[in-house]
Amino acid sequence: MGKKDSYTSAQVMHFLIPSLIGAIVFLLPVPMKGTLNTILGIVIDWGKAVLKPVLPGIAMTLVVISALVSLWATAAKPEKIAKDQFWGPLLIVKPFWLISRLLGAVLYVLIFFKIGPEVIWNMDNGGTPGILLAPALLIIFIVLAGVVPLLTDYGLMEYVGTYARPVMKPLFRLPGRSAVDCLASWVGSCSVAVVITTKVHDEGYYSDREAAVITTAFSVISIAYIYVMADFVGLPHMYFQIMVAIYAVTFILALIMPRIWPLSSIPDTFSGKAGKRRTGDDIPEGYSLGDWALKLAVERASKQTAAMTVDSGIKTFISLVVSTMPLVVSWGTVVLIIANNTPVFQILSAPFAWCLQLMKIPEAQGTAPAFILAYADQFLAAVVGSGRTAAAAKFMCACISGTGLIYMTEVGVLILQSSIPLSFWKLTGIYIIRAVLSIFLLAPFAWLFC
Repeated sequence: MGKKDSYTSAQVMHFLIPSLIGAIVFLLPVPMKGTLNTILGIVIDWGKAVLKPVLPGIAMTLVVISALVSLWATAAKPEKIAKDQFWGPLLIVKPFWLISRLLGAVLYVLIFFKIGPEVIWNMDNGGTPGILLAPALLIIFIVLAGVVPLLTDYGLMEYVGTYARPVMKPLFRLPGRSAVDCLASWVGSCSVAVVITTKVHDEGYYSDREAAVITTAFSVISIAYIYVMADFVGLPHMYFQIMVAIYAVTFILALIMPRIWPLSSIPDTFSGKAGKRRTGDDIPEGYSLGDWALKLAVERASKQTAAMTVDSGIKTFISLVVSTMPLVVSWGTVVLIIANNTPVFQILSAPFAWCLQLMKIPEAQGTAPAFILAYADQFLAAVVGSGRTAAAAKFMCACISGTGLIYMTEVGVLILQSSIPLSFWKLTGIYIIRAVLSIFLLAPFAWLFC
């Protein structure tokens, strides 16, 4: 019976201590340099600063190794790797992903050593993903690998999820544990939230539909990154207003998106490694909310050991490096070359320009490309905004970098490489719907604040 369940202090501490450490590192806002950051963010920033001279070289080496090992494994299909549940899916990949990894490796070498046409390696194009993004991701992945298991494997998600269920289920049609993903994203990183969601989906705690909704409706940019966007477009004094607009619109979209196509069409099946639903949010008769939350948390933590945590961390790091970094370089470079050297994105953004004009946003033609480029990388929207003169135009560019939510150089790649059944075309459809709705939902905030 629920009320008769009892646990030793050691059992409770085995859940509580790692979970608290993980929560503090990921979620505790720390005032710093006029804004808020987290311990996770501070450590990542410190790592970037200390290792800045060597990070691009290390990142390039890892991308090249990842591509070559993937080529060998995919071509030879050695039995030991093919049968391994971790190495098989990671290294033996479909031709599209293999070509993307190989292209990333080739481009990274050209970018790092500045070989070939300048259009490939200059900082406006390949230099951004190769010299800035991939090295930054390397530090993020190192830190994540060490801390993510504390957040996911010691019962915190079970505990918080049980309490959050009454809110998450009716509003967003999601299990309560997804509240942790949302919090990790809000004060940490959208990449962090996607990694957590993928891991929990693979373990059978999220259905395909639930994981798809969480990664495309809740993995928002962090409060720290919003300040970066506000400062870059030239509106640092409007950081709070931009943050309010982004989170208000993201909340509204989170209510809408799960109820319409394509998210509503994804079935509640389980394609993760577990293959079926594991212990969820249902509270058996005889248990109070608190009793059940503690039971799930303690039982989850009891299955985790320090060795398992280290193993999980190492595998998380390897998986992120091999599956994500080559694609950041290959896709990021190609998209930036197209964006900066052709009129393609000006043409594609014409419908967004019409919507912006309809909502009386100044400089609509010049602002519209931000709503296309944010799909490639959220930072590109801010680049467009930095070239605008009207405050409302800058405001819209800064905000779409957050409300668009899906960007292919990082979040999109993480989703496409996961077991979550979201194709490139579905992600594109979700983004377009979000971007169009964002114009109409953000415009009133632009009128009010600008």
